This record gives sequence, C-alpha cells and structure tokens, in this order.
Amino acid sequence: MTKKLHISIFLFLIMMLIMAPAAAQDTIIRYKRALTPNYINMQYAGNYGAFIAGGGYFLNQKHTLELVAGYGYTTKQKADKRIHNIFIKGIVVPAMYDLNKGWWLAPEMGITISRQFSGAGNTFVRLPKTFPDGYYAPNALRVHLNLGVRVRKHLKDYTFIKAIDFYAETTTNDLYMTYLLKSKEVQLRNIFSMALGINLIMFEKN
Repeated sequence: MTKKLHISIFLFLIMMLIMAPAAAQDTIIRYKRALTPNYINMQYAGNYGAFIAGGGYFLNQKHTLELVAGYGYTTKQKADKRIHNIFIKGIVVPAMYDLNKGWWLAPEMGITISRQFSGAGNTFVRLPKTFPDGYYAPNALRVHLNLGVRVRKHLKDYTFIKAIDFYAETTTNDLYMTYLLKSKEVQLRNIFSMALGINLIMFEKN
C-alpha cells in the first residue's frame, strides 16, 4: 500500500473512534454504552508505533485503573519497512493532585502488550528453524513497561469533551532489556524512549 493510503487509514480510524460515541445521537452522548470508550487516546512514539490511536476505558469509579486498546503505525521514513502494531495497555494511576482551576497532576505506570506486523521479513513470533539457537530473539510479541506523568484539564459538563489529558512517559520493553543483559555495548539509557500523548475524555462515568 502507498504512504497516502496508510495515512488515510490512520486518519479514518481516528475519526471512527471520535464519531462512534455520537452514532446514536444525544442518548449516547449522555449515557455511555458498555463498549464505547471513555476517552480517545492519541500518542506519538513509544515503541509500539510512531503514530498511535486507541480507545481508553476507566475500569473503576476512582479512575485509578485504565485499559487502552489501539493501533500503532510507523512509516517507512522512520523504519526500514512500514510497521503495524496492535496493542493493549493497562494503566495504574496511584494518585491525583489538585492544582486548582480544573487542573490535576497525576503519575502513571503501566504494562503494554503489543503484536508487531512488518513486511521486512524479520518479525517473528517463533524463529525459523534456519536460525541457530540464541542467534536472534523473537520480536513480534513484546511486553512494554511504561512510567510517566499526566496533566488533566476539566472542561464544562455540557461539552462533548469533558476533560483533556496531556501526558509524557518513558517506555522500554522485554526485547531491549534482553539486549541490555546480553550486550556490553547497550547501556541503560539506550533501552528507554520517550512518548507524548493526549486523551480526549468524553465520559468520566461508566
């Protein structure tokens, strides 16, 4: 597929995520259905795609547990081949601190499981038999560790978007940790990367 087509698909997914809650008009805007996400998540970078879009769910009333499912895409300009990822991300928000005037600050931590698809021919769940043992680590399935901080701004109750999160996080994964343990050339600073993201919160209550 061409670059323009990939970008079009990515933008289409974002629009579908944004428009889905309003599909049944006012009743859905006021009362969330079970499968409708509480918020739309968009992220730049973070080891499971250069451009990421997904839907997020609050798992409890205090919003200390969250779940995000989504899709990440890396263009050919940022990697040898185009890379597609699907992922599920669990988030723990241990505390939220009131900064006044509708602003809140919160630390966050989480674990992400991603599945990578690439046309480069070097993405494997299991290594081909032609590869010797220990020569190359399977890399299609990855477990990521995330640690970050977010700032939330609450908006008016009558607006479609009730609040907005801005967040930054550092992340690594099991494959990079393996490189750190096996290679003297890989340093601790080499296995972490930064990500920036935004959550558009439509439903603060389930």
